[in-house]
Amino acid sequence: MVRPIATHGRRIRDFCSYRGLMVISGVTPAASGERIVRSDDGKAALWLGVSDDLWKFGKPAGVGGPWSETSVKAGEPSDPYLMTGYDRKRLQLRTDVPARVRIEVDLTGAGLWQPYRTFDVGPGKDVDHRFADGFVAYWVRAVADRECVATAILTYD
Repeated sequence: MVRPIATHGRRIRDFCSYRGLMVISGVTPAASGERIVRSDDGKAALWLGVSDDLWKFGKPAGVGGPWSETSVKAGEPSDPYLMTGYDRKRLQLRTDVPARVRIEVDLTGAGLWQPYRTFDVGPGKDVDHRFADGFVAYWVRAVADRECVATAILTYD
């Protein structure tokens, strides 16, 4: 199972574990702190810590979604998009032609999809939907009733 644990402005290029430590590359030259280790010439730096330290990076938040001006086939579900681990959830839908877009959720992460709600979307009829506080689902996906170019973006904070 996947779960977001942090939001941060770091540029993580690679990561691994080494002798029980979490090792992250991509540390900026200006970064400092007790968890930063630098090469003798100062050209390379790594962050070393334990995985529990990641919880201190910042509360999970983000923007993204399964469709971004995507050509969608009628009745074909989008890829699943992670929904668990975020507090407030907002959905934005847009299509280039009138369409009904069904939002489905997988409540447990076991692949058992349930209809959440269907929205009428189209040119000049964008949808901006806020999920109820405390709404919990593991994954979310979208299904359009007709071929269209669609955007389904989720904002989490």
